[in-house]
Amino acid sequence: MNEQNYLYLYPHCHIVKGYNRSLLQDTFRGSYFFIPDLLATMLPKMHGATLLDSKMLFTGNSHNYFEEYVIFLQEKEAVNLSEISLDYQKLPLDFQYPAIITNSIFIYDKRNENQQTITELIKNRCEHIQIFVNQKITSKKLKTILSLFEDSLVETIEIVVSFQKPFLNIQYWQKLYDQYRRLQSAVVYNAPKTEKISVDCLNYNWVLFINEPVSYNDCGAIHPLHLTNNLLFFTESQQHNTCLNRKVCIDAGGNIKNCPAMERSFGNIKDTTLQEAIEKEGFKDLWFINKDKIDVCKDCEFRYMCTDCRCFIKDPENIYSQPAKCGYNPYICKWAGQEGYVPVEECGNYSRETGFVPDAAKIKELNQQIWGEENE
Repeated sequence: MNEQNYLYLYPHCHIVKGYNRSLLQDTFRGSYFFIPDLLATMLPKMHGATLLDSKMLFTGNSHNYFEEYVIFLQEKEAVNLSEISLDYQKLPLDFQYPAIITNSIFIYDKRNENQQTITELIKNRCEHIQIFVNQKITSKKLKTILSLFEDSLVETIEIVVSFQKPFLNIQYWQKLYDQYRRLQSAVVYNAPKTEKISVDCLNYNWVLFINEPVSYNDCGAIHPLHLTNNLLFFTESQQHNTCLNRKVCIDAGGNIKNCPAMERSFGNIKDTTLQEAIEKEGFKDLWFINKDKIDVCKDCEFRYMCTDCRCFIKDPENIYSQPAKCGYNPYICKWAGQEGYVPVEECGNYSRETGFVPDAAKIKELNQQIWGEENE
């Protein structure tokens, strides 16, 4: 290893420090890996420095691990070693998007069955739409709805529908996906059994059958399979709420909301345009509550990959309260169901005035019990 070489952290690799461990999030490959907290602290200083100068940053016993750290980072393709000094530009992390609405949930019901709502979503350049059909619907009617999005800027559509016998035929879905290319996925509830079937692997089309009723009140669960890792999501998460930012929802009664499960309405599609609703006082407030402002989330190493709905929170009186359906404890690095898991409440104290305050002594004791000497 030539100690005169310069080390550069690739711009798409981002250091994220949590309370108990750190990770490098690769937004190009959609992967992440854990790194020692010391390395997370030193990497910004190592960027652009020679290996010799970088090595001098590590004192004591950590000095002996420096070469292993560099080799590990090379194997993960997180760093570039160069014989000459380079001008590595940082990626801008400002979230800029050419549309005021990027995603929407539309509860399709006979009470709001009109083309005007869909026309408005298209007019406002909404790109991702979930259509939750709140009633029995014929195949013909479903196709009529999907045809309204032809020649639009909508990129993806997900439909959520109640089970009918034709839906069991995978060829039915294959033809539907072939005919309506914006249709990306479907959820069929009240089905005979629960299973997920890939219909077109090339285009990532799938159908999820669920053998029970579903509701938009079921959303908000945080699970490792729900983590999203790409540059667009990462940049949005720096300043915005990744669930509610630029989202507009229309419930079964035609009420315009941030989320269908929320009580507050900003008008009804019968007398209010989506643009008018968005510009009303308070509608955009939730757009700017990012994970760095939320109790517990701000201490989590997964915070820039994780979505968040302010509808389901532990303390409804505190808009910065931890998500109620989160199954991860960042203070002990355990998901619910894993051996040694304890809820966040055992790692600190809640209060209306201060929110959640971690108890460092209690957390240290828990980690020693769970992880033993390796965590000392």
